[in-house]
Amino acid sequence: MGLLTESINTISKVIVLPTFYYMIIMSAAPILLAALACAIALKANAINMGTEGIMTISSLVAVLVSSAVGGSASGGPWVGLIAAIAVGAVLGFLVSVFAFRLKIDIILVGIAMNLIGTGASVFLMYVLTGDRTTTTSLSSGTLPQVSIPLLKSIPVLGEILSGHYILTYLTYILVFVMSFFLFKTKLGLRIRAVGENENAAESVGISSLHIKTIALVISGVLGGLAGAFMSECYLSYFSSGLIAGRGFVGLAACTMGSGNPGIICLCCLAFGIFYAFSNFASLSNLSIYALNALPYAVVIFGVVIYSVYVRNKELKRLRGLDSEEKSEQSQNLS
Repeated sequence: MGLLTESINTISKVIVLPTFYYMIIMSAAPILLAALACAIALKANAINMGTEGIMTISSLVAVLVSSAVGGSASGGPWVGLIAAIAVGAVLGFLVSVFAFRLKIDIILVGIAMNLIGTGASVFLMYVLTGDRTTTTSLSSGTLPQVSIPLLKSIPVLGEILSGHYILTYLTYILVFVMSFFLFKTKLGLRIRAVGENENAAESVGISSLHIKTIALVISGVLGGLAGAFMSECYLSYFSSGLIAGRGFVGLAACTMGSGNPGIICLCCLAFGIFYAFSNFASLSNLSIYALNALPYAVVIFGVVIYSVYVRNKELKRLRGLDSEEKSEQSQNLS
């Protein structure tokens, strides 16, 4: 009862703070980018399990390039962002090469990408900075925050919606862009066609290899954006373990949203609630480790619930087909 009472007290303290809702929007943004990266690959039937690794490498590259250019004073974060996008695109292309040209299982390629991302980032960080844990010795800076005119002066609402990093706003705009791209453009329709029936798409002259490669490159670009967000918005430096499974959380959100950008956004905001709670550990007597683990526990619970829902839905469909078949048989006998 004591734990339950403390949890309720913590929730009551936090939910009245505008900062809490600000943090939900911000915390959900990198997960949303990762989820969109997974979604476009999923629509082409090319699962990108390597999003976590792409985010990790891109995050480090963004900081290194920004610092090399001169940090915030010389527009370094913008150059770092472009570098992260470029690295993400290259890594996405490499995934397609290994998976579709060299015929290596795409799941294994994704796992390898994640392992390389973790190991290579620590190695490069140590070689270039002499530190195995963070790049705080480098002055890389952050992307600018945007105060929206008129909105910023509205009580409460202004505190929640104004003052975010520019990449946060771009992330939520990308939800609409991605929806339009997938359902209203020629390339988007081809990506979905290849994902739904590769042989049928090939029969009308669509190269499935070409389309899957494009989808994975776009997936890599979005993964690069997610990585840059973590080291140029969420923090102003890169650290070992910075991504902390957000690529996998994005994959879970993508699966739960069935690749639909709008539903994916809602799933990410739901996960963002629990990430935001972990940032208010000082207001609670609960264990900080328990609060930090909460988002991942919720993700596991959500995936289990989704899996049960999908399974039950499929069983109902099969029962319906079975009953229709029996009905037809009885009609034929009569």
